Amino acid sequence: MKEKEELKKEESTTTSSVVSFNEATDHYQKIMGLPNQRADLKSMPKALRWFSYFFYAVIILGALLFLVSWFIHR
Repeated sequence: MKEKEELKKEESTTTSSVVSFNEATDHYQKIMGLPNQRADLKSMPKALRWFSYFFYAVIILGALLFLVSWFIHR
């Protein structure tokens, strides 16, 4: 019980950490080596940042074009 409380305190101090919501996901994160922190785009190299911005823009524009074409053909 104390271990869980200590883990929650540690997780609450790091705001950008990915919180595991049960023991199975916590085990999976430890065994499979999933990152426990989200990626910070500002700390990445410039080329990688621009690629991620381009990637997000393509996804958003694709979704918008899909919605527009869906409403036109409706």
